[in-house]
Amino acid sequence: MSLNSFFQKLVPTDLKFYPMFENMAELIVKASSSQLLIFEHDDPVKQKDLFKLIKELENKADEVVQTIFDELDKSFVPPFDREDMNVLTTSLDEVINGINGVAQRVRLYRPKEIPSEFKDFAKLISKGCEQINISVKELHDLKKPAKILKACKKINDLEKEADELYHSTISTIFKKEKDAIELIKQKEMLENLEKTADRIKSVSNILKIIILKMS
Repeated sequence: MSLNSFFQKLVPTDLKFYPMFENMAELIVKASSSQLLIFEHDDPVKQKDLFKLIKELENKADEVVQTIFDELDKSFVPPFDREDMNVLTTSLDEVINGINGVAQRVRLYRPKEIPSEFKDFAKLISKGCEQINISVKELHDLKKPAKILKACKKINDLEKEADELYHSTISTIFKKEKDAIELIKQKEMLENLEKTADRIKSVSNILKIIILKMS
């Protein structure tokens, strides 16, 4: 038995991190739901409110991330491997950053038309974020990982759907869009949606690594 494992058996695990991770997951769900609404509504006033809301959610997430890192520096016995906690925190942050990145591009680019497939992409992202939320709420019981693994499987399936949707959509917009500037706008927004889906899968990957180490 390593010295670190010995001390972990003697000293109670620091439980304050679980609510922080849950807070991050809830912010991500709210941001993804707001992103979906952007693609469901073409009302500029409604969209403006959603852009602002997503940015506010991202700012709140940044505060939670900083708190996690600050507390991790002071914690003697974190719930699981310190490096994995860093990676999980960063991965969660990158998901909400990606969502905000898409929203801000819609705000700045003001595309004349947004293909309907973008809404389908946003739905997949929203579903993936819901699975992140389910997973994170189960972190307190890593000895019973069934729910986390089930959610990770769903995330992987959603990422495959997103990958297929990306390839079909990129082909469609290159065929349909004749305005070069509009094509560039649509292509970059689509690429950032795809990156966000990849980031959700990264959260799934680190969760599976954590479970493997704790088993």
